[in-house]
Amino acid sequence: MFYQNLLFNLKNLKKLIKNYDLTLKSILSLGVRAFLLCAKMIDENFIVPLKIRIMKLIYRKKYRMINIGGGDYHRRYWSVLDFPSEHYSYDPKKIQYIFDLTSGKPLPFRDKTVKFFFSAHTFEHIPQEHCQHIFNELFRCLEKDGAIRITSPDFDKGYEAYSKKNKNFFVKFPGDNIHQKFLNFFATYFMEKTSKRELEKNFKEMNKNDFADYYTLKVPRDYQKSHGGDHINWWNFEKAKKMLYKAGFRKIFLSKKQQSQFHEMRGRGRGKGFDSTHPEISFFCEAVK
Repeated sequence: MFYQNLLFNLKNLKKLIKNYDLTLKSILSLGVRAFLLCAKMIDENFIVPLKIRIMKLIYRKKYRMINIGGGDYHRRYWSVLDFPSEHYSYDPKKIQYIFDLTSGKPLPFRDKTVKFFFSAHTFEHIPQEHCQHIFNELFRCLEKDGAIRITSPDFDKGYEAYSKKNKNFFVKFPGDNIHQKFLNFFATYFMEKTSKRELEKNFKEMNKNDFADYYTLKVPRDYQKSHGGDHINWWNFEKAKKMLYKAGFRKIFLSKKQQSQFHEMRGRGRGKGFDSTHPEISFFCEAVK
């Protein structure tokens, strides 16, 4: 049996070489198995704990998985990329990659080295002019068949709720009336600077996208630095899809809560799971490289 197992591992190694699919982890895994089989004949008590330690080392970080804007998010094997601010004063020790998404700089990862990116309710805080660069960078950093999952307040839902004067939809957003709450939903800066009359006039005369851009693109760009928790951008699936496509993605899907194509991006619990931030007002988008 020992020689059969050893021969099986050697055959697998030759097959990997033949198919040009040889990776460091593959070599390590097969080599460790052969070593463990040999050592097992020497000392069973020695090899069992050693096997556990070695295999944990090999598989501990099978993929690089990054939560963008996750703050104090904690989930096994996942890392957080975020930028602490006065509003989001997270412990820097809990953030593996401290990075300002509005810096215009490349993300701190080499090409094709990230398996998954996940971002929940982050991009509505990012000025529009930075978003295409960020999507381009996500595409660059992802491995082949890697994916990004984005969830954000769905402007389509908010727009419809306002047209029907559905106050319940905006219950989580501060404001003296539904008009202020609606502005707080996507352009917080204007919630106390825009009259009900002006808002209703623009809502009636402009198409949906022009209406949203009219407010978000007029937000002063230094405002985001001092009001990191406010919404200064709007999103829906079609807008995200268009920008992801421009970045290079061709497989872009409208998803639903807890229905990622990848089990690595499913799981409940705010601060440790996925799709848990206000799912009732959000859309879910997934793109595969």
